[in-house]
Amino acid sequence: MATVLRRDSPWADAITRHATAVRAARRLGDRLGEATALNDLGDVRLLTDDYPGAAEALGAALGIFGDLGDQLGQASALTGLGAMRRLTGDYPGAAEALRAALGIFGDLGNRLGQVRALTGLGAVRRLTGDYPGAAEALEAALGISRDLGNQLGQTNALTGLGAVRRLTGDYPGAAEALGAALGISRDLGDQLGQASALTGLGAVRRLTGDYPGAAEALEAALGIYRSTGDRHGQAEVLNEVGALHRIRGDLDRAGASHRQARDLAREVASSIDEAHALIGLGRCAQAAGHTADAEASLRQAQQIFRRIGAAEAAGVAAELDALSGTGPVT
Repeated sequence: MATVLRRDSPWADAITRHATAVRAARRLGDRLGEATALNDLGDVRLLTDDYPGAAEALGAALGIFGDLGDQLGQASALTGLGAMRRLTGDYPGAAEALRAALGIFGDLGNRLGQVRALTGLGAVRRLTGDYPGAAEALEAALGISRDLGNQLGQTNALTGLGAVRRLTGDYPGAAEALGAALGISRDLGDQLGQASALTGLGAVRRLTGDYPGAAEALEAALGIYRSTGDRHGQAEVLNEVGALHRIRGDLDRAGASHRQARDLAREVASSIDEAHALIGLGRCAQAAGHTADAEASLRQAQQIFRRIGAAEAAGVAAELDALSGTGPVT
């Protein structure tokens, strides 16, 4: 019931309901009920980009589940913590939490839980440049989801696979996975799933030269994220929109998009999106002939990537070398 509420109800209503459940369980001395409500509250706060609030609720839930010896509850809280840490750039912490959750789910034979943990691990591995490991985790999640008839699990895994394939240059494979994810999300009425798949499709279409198709997909994704108030999603799409405008020669609109993305990313403490915005601003500055500004933005992005251990750090280093005359910025 909590999952349906989180996806289909207004965020404020969901938070109020779960917070009320936490207080009620505390009054009754129902520790299991309190932990369950805290876990659900943490998940909702994740979806509203309230990462400190999510960490607080999920950490409290994990502690109570541990006191009670509730392994399933611990694994669920660890999965949420893994997602929170990934979104805030703590990739080692995210991997640790997700591996622990996966181990517990495996011991319990909980295949739905395994899907969530594997999908999260796939995302962390992708962000840190372990593309084979990411693909392995996501293929496993997809296989289990198909066995179980779990459509939501399938769309999440397919979206992740689309991102991995795009980063490894398999654009047809990426488009196929993302198209399948979009179709399932539409069948489910899952707006966030649709927005995520559309964002990925926008990136693939940009990279393959289909600029009108990219613009259409990104506009649709941005509309969904704005309607749901998802600032993290908006930042991700705006960075893609900025890249598209830059390639099409509209540096003013490109810069405006990246600045919006940067500001949103800072609001929600999303290091990866802030770094991507800084890269975009650096590339716009370079295209406009402002080399000093370009170098400043790229160095800020490089510092963030190095701090969080993101795969893009090496690529930014190459771009900085290009600014010093060793080659063109791509």
